[in-house]
Amino acid sequence: MYIIVGLGNSGNQYQHTYHNVGFDCLDYLIPGIELRKNDSFHSYIAKVGDYIFMKPTTFMNLSGKAVYAVMQYYKIPLEQVVVLHDDSDISLGSYKIQVNRGSGGHRGIQSIIQQCGGKQMRRIRIGIRAERFGKDKAHDFVLRKISLEDQYVLDEVYADIQTSFTQDKIINV
Repeated sequence: MYIIVGLGNSGNQYQHTYHNVGFDCLDYLIPGIELRKNDSFHSYIAKVGDYIFMKPTTFMNLSGKAVYAVMQYYKIPLEQVVVLHDDSDISLGSYKIQVNRGSGGHRGIQSIIQQCGGKQMRRIRIGIRAERFGKDKAHDFVLRKISLEDQYVLDEVYADIQTSFTQDKIINV
C-alpha cells in the first residue's frame, strides 16, 4: 500500500497558488475521486485499492502531523509515501523525482521528515519558478495565484507525472 500526499495549504485564499501545486497535481491524478475530510488524520483522504490519497488540512509547515497519523493507522513505512510538492528551486515546466533527500528548505517536507522520523519518502518536486520571478525570494511569489499561462505549463507537467505513475516510474525509483 502507498500513500500519495499532495502538499498545500487549506483555505480559499490559497487555492491555485504556486505553493499549492501539490494539491492541484493530486486533483489532476485522481479525477472523479472524492477526498473526504477526516479530522483524525488531519486530512482530506480517499483509499482506492492499494493507494491512499491525501491532502493535509494542516498548514504546509505542519504536514508531517497528517502524514504520520495516516502512516501509523495503516502501518505504512515512510518508503511507501510519495509526496507531491512545489519547488521554487526548479524551473516552471520541470519536475524531479527523488528519494531519501533533505528538505531543501521546504517546510512541508521538513515537517514530514521530523514527524515521520526520516527522509526515505519519494518526492515529486514540481518546479514553480517562472522566468519572470528571476531571483525573487520564494516567499515573494509562492502565494500568488497561478497565471493562466503558467497553468497550461503545469497541466503538461501533471500529465507527465500521471504517465510516470501509470508506468510505475515513481514507485520503482
